[in-house]
Amino acid sequence: MDALIGKRLRAARRLAGASPQQLAAALGVSAQAVQKYETGARRLTAARLAAAVKFLGVPMSFLFKDETAATATMEEAGLTALEIELVQCFRAIADDRLRERVLRLAKAASEAPCPTE
Repeated sequence: MDALIGKRLRAARRLAGASPQQLAAALGVSAQAVQKYETGARRLTAARLAAAVKFLGVPMSFLFKDETAATATMEEAGLTALEIELVQCFRAIADDRLRERVLRLAKAASEAPCPTE
């Protein structure tokens, strides 16, 4: 279970575009400790779990989904490194209007139909 939570913690950190050092600072631990959390070599306390999900902007359930869940990590969901980078950059756009424009650009540039709301 520790390894599974660590794997999901790493996925959430990468999706948020945060470095191990940034997560470490948010948790009040060393970057080495974050590495141990992410590999499952060290167990996160409840307080650090709460701080991690708050910092990374994911629900606590993201770390505890059933092991058989198909979308446990970005890689398991079939996202490529380029797609992960795109999501990270998209999330880093603070201006909602600019984010909407980027989405419209992606839809216009797509050769396949994109889903709509």
